[in-house]
Amino acid sequence: MSSATILNFYESLGFEETEIEDELTTLGLEITPEGHYALITDSDGAMPENLKQEVIFAYYTPDGAFLWSASFKSSYIFKDIWTEAPTPEAKLDAILKYRASNEL
Repeated sequence: MSSATILNFYESLGFEETEIEDELTTLGLEITPEGHYALITDSDGAMPENLKQEVIFAYYTPDGAFLWSASFKSSYIFKDIWTEAPTPEAKLDAILKYRASNEL
């Protein structure tokens, strides 16, 4: 799958390609006006290579401190959860509820 397809998929959800470290990029989105942000990565912390692989949603403070994360079996499942909620706060709540219901 092309990286353009993955970028288009996530750009439709509000995410954009973001440089994280050592010239690596992934998908990011600023969530709050204060600067809390989220990253979408694969299980190795890199840009997902396809939409059917597991992805991780990780939430951070404005200064880059990790707060929490949730994993999804595919980007399609993430999209279903993400698009159900109308506001950024509701989206975070939906992800936390999903995470709680899928913990082992």
